[in-house]
Amino acid sequence: MSDLNRVETAYRRIGSRWAWNVVSFAGFQGWESSLRRRTVEHLELRHGDRVLDIACGRGSNFPHLQRAVGAQGHIVGVDYSATMLAGAKELIRRERWTNVEIVRGDAAETHFNAAFDGALCTVAMTVIPRWQDAMRRMIGAVQPGRRIAIMDGRLPTGLARAGLPFARFFSRIVAADLDRDVESECKKMLNNIREEVRMFGTYFIISGEGPSGV
Repeated sequence: MSDLNRVETAYRRIGSRWAWNVVSFAGFQGWESSLRRRTVEHLELRHGDRVLDIACGRGSNFPHLQRAVGAQGHIVGVDYSATMLAGAKELIRRERWTNVEIVRGDAAETHFNAAFDGALCTVAMTVIPRWQDAMRRMIGAVQPGRRIAIMDGRLPTGLARAGLPFARFFSRIVAADLDRDVESECKKMLNNIREEVRMFGTYFIISGEGPSGV
């Protein structure tokens, strides 16, 4: 089984509404909305902007993005999991949003025809098999001078190391590789870096501007 198919299989199991609610609560311990909201704030979006949500899943970032870009803005969500995207489509129908576009595809392969005013990826760079390629495409899709933001988990350190067994167990459930040094890769690819550490060091938010030619 390829890495991409392995991820698809994992999210077919946990991508339904009830299963994802359980997984989300276990992973974020009640801090999910705050972390997603703060990640969107890093993008410094304005009403009318176009924003790209890589590995959008069930659309958990969409409410925060809607408030940032307004009804006149546009949101494009990309994900490989059909199960997760079904949840995103259900959310769009329920909220009657007309400015959200859903694309099913591998983030490492998807071509974007238009320049975006911002892009984000939340808890997925540790999951996407060809994550460096996905990051390059994400950065390349954003206009010069506009921001890219990534929020993800990492292995606990210091006193938080008591939670290491849980982190390893949980990462297997969500098909994540927490040994990836996503932060260092971001710092190589982005300029004007801003970084935050949350939840006792188990989550980080990092944002910046992509250099021309990425």
